[in-house]
Amino acid sequence: MKLAGRIALLVVMLSLAAAAAWGAIGTIRMTKPQVPAEVYALYQAKSGRAGYLLREKDGVIAVYKSGENRPTRMTDIETALLRRADRAMLEKGIPAEDLAEVLALLEDLGS
Repeated sequence: MKLAGRIALLVVMLSLAAAAAWGAIGTIRMTKPQVPAEVYALYQAKSGRAGYLLREKDGVIAVYKSGENRPTRMTDIETALLRRADRAMLEKGIPAEDLAEVLALLEDLGS
């Protein structure tokens, strides 16, 4: 095959590769992490008895007393380092009945 033919074939192959890559990139969608309803239902069932709520604030886990808008405690646990499911749970709020349960949850999330 002559040089011009090889160059033409190379240009065609590169064009096809670029078109395939562009099509693949177009299918990527960034979605918010979702918590399965049955998983969150286990936590939501405790929300009536919850004295505390764990949520994300300013990139870390914050502890709120039930019914309050200001956190009582800020942790140094960065939410960006957590699993997607844990971040999604924190977005909805993780209820805890007492301070012992708060500490257990923080130990679990921080490890």
